[in-house]
Amino acid sequence: MSVAGVFLPVEGGLSTPTTWTGIGDATKGAAPVRGSRARQRLDTRERIFEVALQEFRAVGVAAAQVDRIARAAGVARGTFYFHFPTKDDVLLELAARVSARIARRITALGDSAPSLRELLTRVNDAIMDEHSRVGESGLLAEMLSLHVRRPHDLTDPSGNVPNLIQELARQLAEAEARSQFISSLPLEQLAFVFATSLFGIYARTPGGEVLRASCEAWVDLVVRGLESQPRPGAGQSVSRLP
Repeated sequence: MSVAGVFLPVEGGLSTPTTWTGIGDATKGAAPVRGSRARQRLDTRERIFEVALQEFRAVGVAAAQVDRIARAAGVARGTFYFHFPTKDDVLLELAARVSARIARRITALGDSAPSLRELLTRVNDAIMDEHSRVGESGLLAEMLSLHVRRPHDLTDPSGNVPNLIQELARQLAEAEARSQFISSLPLEQLAFVFATSLFGIYARTPGGEVLRASCEAWVDLVVRGLESQPRPGAGQSVSRLP
């Protein structure tokens, strides 16, 4: 995905911690990768990533073979594991990139002070574009599972690579401050439920008008639910559920 966020193992093997770095249009603001060896390592990683996705689309994640991916990418099996300790880590890479691209589109809405409905509709539009880009419902379903099971692995600890949930929560906080709605849920939790539910609809619903109508119905349900909540009186603050 041009490149949104990549987990790059540092020299020293698989047991060393991973660090985030970024290249390409989806990580503007991240520190550039310097040196020919670092660039070559990233190029190799990107080639493995693309070949792995092709394998996943062709046979599914469970049936995908690391040996076959490595051969097609022109690398040794150990090189695959250096960059991606498991097949799940390839999906995490995909999910992180999707998350970063959507987050950038949400960020771009900030100056226009969108209504709650416009904000959530634009998020849905961005996810719809990513759904078309991923292009395979089974792969999207696998990616969704990781979103639910390992959400913290999609967050860049340096803050250089944007994250869908965090950026949506920030925009929701601004909308709430404009008295557009009120929520008893923590806003990051609200953002997580809204976004992952949309991903679930995309992963499980046939395309076309049925898919579009289902997503629009979910946006409408959330907007109506939030806008119907009673506002606190003057001087009162919102009591958030834990």
